[in-house]
Parts: sequence; structure tokens; C-alpha cells
Amino acid sequence: MYLDEFFDYKNELMKTLCSNKDIVRLVTDSKDAPVPNYDLAYSQIFPFEFVPETVDDGMTFICFDVDIPEVIDKTYYLPALYVWVFTHKSKMRLNEGGIRTDQLAVEINKELNGSRYFGLGELDLYSVGRFSPITDYQGRVLTYSARDFNRVGTSRRPPANRKQRE
Repeated sequence: MYLDEFFDYKNELMKTLCSNKDIVRLVTDSKDAPVPNYDLAYSQIFPFEFVPETVDDGMTFICFDVDIPEVIDKTYYLPALYVWVFTHKSKMRLNEGGIRTDQLAVEINKELNGSRYFGLGELDLYSVGRFSPITDYQGRVLTYSARDFNRVGTSRRPPANRKQRE
């Protein structure tokens, strides 16, 4: 297991989120925000579980991370992709109607559910739940499951149970 997926999945997801006009509009609360908007990386979109300590202005955040909760066997393991979406209560209601975090969850799910960029085959939505990281912030956590190769190449060591050639 090389675990390159921690690096690769996060880079691909950051690029995807910063390049989607609907997601950028909802995160920035601006219809005029440039797309792709890589300024959002590490300011409002984080490739790890981030919780702001103090926020003077109400903002919207997206965080994501990858875990491997299960290794099936020597061939496959099951990575899980978590996406946290949360916003200040003052930004929750959208002018056109609806809730900002719900709409962000919809737009993120359009990008991820069924995607073939993460793991073998398609990425599958596993669950959606509520998330409240700090006072006055509420949101959603989306969980996706995938399948990926445990071992991608041959071992560099000879098997211990075989005689070595002389």
C-alpha cells in the first residue's frame, strides 16, 4: 500500500471544487467571483478538517479528507472521502431561496457521486449528516466510499518462504 491516494485525491478534489462555478459562487457569496478560483484554497476550502478559531465576518467553508477505514485484502482497500460544508448562520439563507449548505451539498454531490476520478470504478455517496463545528456555524458532512488497489506493484523483497537462487 503506497497511500498515494491521500495526496492524489485531495489535489484532484481541490481542483474540482475551485473550478465549479456554482460551488465558487456559493462559497464566495458572489456571482462575479472568477472561476477557477484557486484563491479559495487554504482560505475557505481546505484539504483537511479545519475549524476556524475566530471569524469576524460570517464565511462559508468546505473541508475534505480521506481515510481508509477498511483494508479488504492484499488486493483492495476501501478509502472513504469526507466533505464538510459549513457556514455562518448569517449566510445560511440564499436570496433565491433555500439553504446555502444544502445547496453546496447538492453541487458537490453532482461533482463527486459516480465520479471515476477517485478510486477504481465509481465513487459512491454513503451518507449525508448534520455538522456544527463551532458556535453560530452549521452545515453538512458528506461521506463517499470507493475501492482502490492495496498493492500496485510487485514487492521489492523476495518471499520469505522461498529459497533464494544462488
